[in-house]
Amino acid sequence: MDVDPVTDSDALAWMCYDALIGSEFERTHGWHVNLLPASVLKEFPEGWEGRASRRTYGMMSVVIPAPVDILAPKLRRNEPRDRLHAEWASHVGIL
Repeated sequence: MDVDPVTDSDALAWMCYDALIGSEFERTHGWHVNLLPASVLKEFPEGWEGRASRRTYGMMSVVIPAPVDILAPKLRRNEPRDRLHAEWASHVGIL
């Protein structure tokens, strides 16, 4: 598993770099971070921000797109692993 953050915070970005794929963080915790550019948000369907969940942790605000919006660019890409993600999401009822 991984987390795909988009941030304009240099401090948060540096923390993400410490948890990239193949890092000690991943070896210890079993998941990694893929720091993404803000342009990736343009791949989400129109209105995604209205469907997103929001949380604040101290000074950090987190916006989590809805599963249907996260899957949209994956399904356009149409790779086998992306189709499997969509099948799984449907099977467990998050779509």
